[in-house]
Formats: sequence, structure tokens, C-alpha cells
Amino acid sequence: MYHWYNAGMFKMKLLAVGFVILTSLMLSACAQDMEPVTATPSPTLGGTLRPYPTGTPTHTPWPTDYVTPTPTPTVTPTATQVFYEVQEGDDMYSIGWRFKISPQEIMTANPDVNPRSMSIGESLFIPITPAPEATPTEMVELTPTATQPYEGLVTPDCYPDALGGLWCFVLVENEETEALENISAIITIGTGDEKREEIAIMPLNLLPAGESLPLIAYFPPPISQTTDISAKIDFFLPVMPDDQRYLPVTVENQSVDFNQNGMIAKVSGSILLPAGEPQTRYIWVAGTAFDEDGQVVAIRRWDSERQLSGGERVEFELFLYSLGNPIDRVNLLVEAQPVIENDDQ
Repeated sequence: MYHWYNAGMFKMKLLAVGFVILTSLMLSACAQDMEPVTATPSPTLGGTLRPYPTGTPTHTPWPTDYVTPTPTPTVTPTATQVFYEVQEGDDMYSIGWRFKISPQEIMTANPDVNPRSMSIGESLFIPITPAPEATPTEMVELTPTATQPYEGLVTPDCYPDALGGLWCFVLVENEETEALENISAIITIGTGDEKREEIAIMPLNLLPAGESLPLIAYFPPPISQTTDISAKIDFFLPVMPDDQRYLPVTVENQSVDFNQNGMIAKVSGSILLPAGEPQTRYIWVAGTAFDEDGQVVAIRRWDSERQLSGGERVEFELFLYSLGNPIDRVNLLVEAQPVIENDDQ
């Protein structure tokens, strides 16, 4: 039995070997009949490769110093960034007024800085394009000229600062029977062809009847030799008697403390929102400091960190730093608006 199996296997092996030999001979004959093919190199494509957009785009963050290229062959260098060192008495509002931008723009540009606990000497990035440098000229005494297009307007009180700029305050008194809002004025300094103008705005939106509040403007350096200064009301709106956009908040337990030389005033107290009133969207307290001659020497605005519901109180504290003579008295005005439905601000 085993002999028969081995003989069968031997015959199958011979057939397999014969088939392999025959296949090799046929392939050799075919290979001799084929002509060699020479590969032609692909032409080089001109232009620049452009990545094909995929269905899910990816986001690559730009570096902070990236400048969008312009189609012109001349490359314009990036302007030097502007930084400001916090001085004694500074806050986001005074710095914003100094550089003519909103406090929110400064806070957005400095997300790591707590606007309520800035230290003297702390560096802030100011998101503006610096103007070409100019040589400052000697500062001379300002001689106000009376310009009274609005009955409650007085001549500006102006003070140079350490940077060579000029702060100007225009005290506006509302002698109308109704409140006014969004008051602004144009302050002009200089004479002849050297006149400069700036828009002065209020720290609050609302000026109640019988109250006064300064408009504020800042003239960046350099300040040329200035002999005249004047102001005129540029814009204001009357508030209708049935207007519901402002809440009847009041200041209670007001206290004012002065330092030894009267150049700093600490003002504190509490703000009450009467029961039954809607929740506040914001609360502002504006403090105005006057010297013994009635000139405005400082102004500061305090913002509430939280909203109030009807019947609640919030404590406040602010410091006023005189730009001129010692502080003799302080006047406070408070403003609040209710939460507005679908308000995206």
C-alpha cells in the first residue's frame, strides 16, 4: 500500500517540474520579442502650489507681530507699540481720556491687568498708533477768553500733566427744568494758525436739572505756546419727563476725608436702589473736586462691580487727586440704568 502511494507521488512531482520548465521557456520567448520602452520625464509645472481646502479647515494662530502684506513692493515697518506706566491717581478712565480711547479698549488690550488694583509703575499696552514725534515747546500761562453760547457754561479749567499734555474741564450747569443727556463741548486752545480743538465729554450720560458736571478733554503733547482758551457746547439732548431709561438711585452715608495738604480726597458711601425697581444694568458714581475758588481740579468715576435688585445697597469708595490747588469740596452724582431685554452689551 505504501509502495503504491510513493509511486503516485513521484509521478505528480515529475509533472509539476515539467510544467515549470515549459512556462519559463514561453516567458523567455515573449521577452525577446518586446522592444525596450524609454521613460519620458514629466514636464515641470510652473506657478506656486496652493493647498486644497479640506472640508474641516484648521486654524493656525498668527504671531503677535504679524503684519498683513500689502501688494506694493515697498514694505512699511510696523509702528512702535505704545506703553504707559501707571501713575499715582490713574485709573482706566483717566488713562482712556488721556489717549482718547475707551477704558474697555485698554482693558481688552491688557487682559491680565486688574483695573481695580493697578500698581504705580505697572506697564499697560495702549492700542493706538503713535503719532510722529514732535518737539514740545515751552508751556506758558493760559489766558481764558469768555465764550458763553450756553448759559450754564463757564470757561475751562486746564492743567498740564507730567507727559506734557493738557487736561481741560468745562463745568456745565443744567438750568433747564428737565434733565439733559449726552452733552459734549468743543474746547479750543491757541491762536491763529496754531489753534487746536478737542471734544469734551461727560463722565456720565445724564445731567439732572439743577445739577452741574464737568466735561473732560485731553490735549496730547506737545502743547505749543497757548494764549487763548475757549469752549462751546457742541451737542446735547433733552430727556423726556416719562423716560424710563434711568433708575432713581440715591447716595447715602456720604463721607469725604482729605489728606494733610488737601491734594487727595477719599470719598465713600452707599448707593440705594428703592424697592420695586428693576435690576440695574450698571451703576456709576461721578465725583468732582473743587478748590476754594470753585475751579474743577479733579474728577473720577466709580463703577459698581455687581448689579442691584430693588431694595439693595452697594458700598462705594473712590479717590480724587487734585491737578491744581488743594481740594475744598466734592460733589457726587450717581447714575443707573435697568437691565434691557435682549441687550447684547
